[in-house]
Amino acid sequence: MRRNLALTLTLFIMFGLFAGCSQRIADFTFISTKNVDIGGKYKKMSRCTGSDSRIDVLTIPLGIPDLKQAVDNCIEAGNGELLTNVVIDFTQWTAIVYGQRKYVVTGDVWAKADVGDLLSHPGVELFELHAGPSGFELVSVTDPANVVKIAYLASR
Repeated sequence: MRRNLALTLTLFIMFGLFAGCSQRIADFTFISTKNVDIGGKYKKMSRCTGSDSRIDVLTIPLGIPDLKQAVDNCIEAGNGELLTNVVIDFTQWTAIVYGQRKYVVTGDVWAKADVGDLLSHPGVELFELHAGPSGFELVSVTDPANVVKIAYLASR
């Protein structure tokens, strides 16, 4: 009987020591923390991830992770100015003595087209950001049928 009680207590302690969770906070079609030029031409760079985290010591948080910083880190990882198809996750875990809280932002990074892209790179597909009939859109300069619609806009 004592052995079963000790085993059960040990299992509860193990599960209590290592606890964590993760949840999806939001999905955006467009997000930026930088000034965006409406009417400007943009090129798609790559899909990138950025994060911002803070630690917990003895379950006491030593700061709060910043969502804006996580978005900035994602944009800077792709050398861009705005993100499309964005997923924002929040993860948290603890091991009693030490833990972590973190925002993770993943999205397609878009950069402003430079003069070289506008003049001499035919392989780079450029998109123009403008207000469409149902909100903002990124419309391809070479193929106007290729449109990235922006249904939810989050900007600062």
